Amino acid sequence: MNKTYRKELTNDIGIVFNVTLTKEKNAKYITFYDSRFIKGFSKLGQQVSKYYMNTLLGKDGFGGSIVNRGLDLYGGVNDWYIDIKASNKLINWIEKTKHKLN
Repeated sequence: MNKTYRKELTNDIGIVFNVTLTKEKNAKYITFYDSRFIKGFSKLGQQVSKYYMNTLLGKDGFGGSIVNRGLDLYGGVNDWYIDIKASNKLINWIEKTKHKLN
């Protein structure tokens, strides 16, 4: 059975995102859900975006981590981002939780 770890993050305008950390085959993923939109979507909300965990940590060779940077989750919706405070909380949570998926 695939294990899923979940955290709530709130951006600076009060949008709450449910964030999951999962492992699929050999890769770990971070998925963001807008918790405002449950009806017609999952119990976590509307899926907004999905990233390789190592991309957000800056460990895949495609750029730096999101530490001390915000993250635009989907360019077409202004509400779908996390600010610096939320991204730092996310990175701390990933670092504390990622080993549980080995």
